[in-house]
Amino acid sequence: MPDETSKPSQHREERKKPRSANLSNPMAEIILPGNPIHQLKIRDISDNGAGVVVRPDSHLLRLIEIGQEVNVKLVLPRDYRGPSGSFRSRVIHVTEIKEGPYKNHLVIGVSFLHPLN
Repeated sequence: MPDETSKPSQHREERKKPRSANLSNPMAEIILPGNPIHQLKIRDISDNGAGVVVRPDSHLLRLIEIGQEVNVKLVLPRDYRGPSGSFRSRVIHVTEIKEGPYKNHLVIGVSFLHPLN
């Protein structure tokens, strides 16, 4: 039985494969005051905005409307070259995805207004 007072650095590594801290799926966190943070996959992104994927039964859809301003934090791969950080953003559309890997989901289009510090 291992000694419970041993330091974590003395723990033997049992992983067979190395890990990478790089993210493979870009994500966006939509932050609305008084509500939980909604973390969603990014379908597409540009310097001016992003399209985030949401399930049609998502509670988020009841909280937002077109024209509303929200805070969006981008969680992107480490080597990504483009916009990053947190932005004050405007919801510009909510559109159904009719084909592809996110078929029958919705995309929320947000336009970046200005970075948040």
